[in-house]
Amino acid sequence: MTIKALPLLLILTLFFTSCEKDAANSNVDDSAFFGGEIINPYSNYLVLSKNRKFIDTLFLDKKNRFGYTLESLKPGIYNFFDGRETQTFLLQPRDSLRLRLNTIDFDESLVYTGKGAKENNFLVNLFLQNEQEDKDILGISQLNPKEFEKKLHALRDAKFNKLSRFKKKNKPSDLFLELATADINYKYYSNKELYPLANYSKSERDMFESLPEDFYNYRKDVDFNNDVLKDYRPYNSFLRFYVNNAALQTHFKHSEDTSYNEHILDYTLDKLNVIDDKIQNEEIKNGLLNYNIVHFISITKNTEDYDALLESFQQKSTNTEQIARVTRIVNSYKRLKPGKKIPNLKILDKNNNQRTLQGLINKPTVIYFWTRTNKNHLIIAHRRASDLQKKYPEVEFIALNVDSISYKEQVRLLKLYNVRINNEFRFQSASEAIKVLSVKPINNVFILNGKAEIVNAKANMFNISFEQELLGVINQ
Repeated sequence: MTIKALPLLLILTLFFTSCEKDAANSNVDDSAFFGGEIINPYSNYLVLSKNRKFIDTLFLDKKNRFGYTLESLKPGIYNFFDGRETQTFLLQPRDSLRLRLNTIDFDESLVYTGKGAKENNFLVNLFLQNEQEDKDILGISQLNPKEFEKKLHALRDAKFNKLSRFKKKNKPSDLFLELATADINYKYYSNKELYPLANYSKSERDMFESLPEDFYNYRKDVDFNNDVLKDYRPYNSFLRFYVNNAALQTHFKHSEDTSYNEHILDYTLDKLNVIDDKIQNEEIKNGLLNYNIVHFISITKNTEDYDALLESFQQKSTNTEQIARVTRIVNSYKRLKPGKKIPNLKILDKNNNQRTLQGLINKPTVIYFWTRTNKNHLIIAHRRASDLQKKYPEVEFIALNVDSISYKEQVRLLKLYNVRINNEFRFQSASEAIKVLSVKPINNVFILNGKAEIVNAKANMFNISFEQELLGVINQ
């Protein structure tokens, strides 16, 4: 290379280097990095989402690490799901956020480093503090209203003092301060909404009547349509507690009931009315409407209540997908009411032979479901079924997997989690079966008599009344 060529080479090098830097920094103001390390991972991926909308699947490398850059980032609350648990975090432009967690001790082990870490670690500590508070709140709730409020105020003030010190030391963003303030306030509000239900000294009606007039004055300051907080757990929890409470107060005005009973149709209709009257934000409103009707459908055995509830829901919701799904669930449960035979779906045994569901039933039977995406339920359901099988040999226990996997994969998973393999089947069409049998939540259990007739399509093996139900069908 000649000496004369050097200036030209230097100019070109500087030019292209400058272009590369400009390209690399072109989106630096509105991009952010999210990465980290998962110890004892439950799966080999994380699902990233925002506003309940899927963003991407982040796969772990051989060292169980991952990294992902979000371009044109919208600041706010994001979620990651590891196949078993979900956690929220705050992400803002120019953040470079790295997490480290051990799935064995998920929330307690979660720590962030990098830009944006201090804010997120503060929010994680608030979450853990709230969990600890939940363990003590029942005891505090037995105090009289004034003493109860005094204790709650002290808890809230301590959190705000921590936030004030953090603010002075770190100068966090306005968005973080909004989230942290909401976390503290809405946890406080939630505990006040729970108080009449958690205090055992009187009936709920009497508790409401004995509360100070200003006990719920804070409701006037609540923003029931906060778009920023709509996916934030403390805010959502408060909204659910508020709807339960406000509807119960309304219910007591037009009924003779004195205590809380979520199985009553009129009370659930009052919930839908409260949501419709109080909330204008369509996403928040539709989410609460959907949650409450699905919850009622999942706990009641009285299928005659479904039509009135569905009609009210259809009038108030604007989410066509949720309306279609709830309508499908209602129609499904109508087909599954006690006395009817269980749908004769096609299933596959360990040898891949096609069988029918009704063909498996020749004595009192319990059918439970499991999925590879819920490790905890997989383990405890199989262990509970094994214990009950020994206690009630007159009853057949059948496990049905709802994933589209082979029997070999079923056995691999069950051996991995050290559970008993017995009477394991899978559906020929899992997607069809989930709809027809309304296999949601996954802990729903069918109790059948020896004629394959449904005794209960919404039983729960972990409920205190389950064994009583078994004895009832055994003695028929």
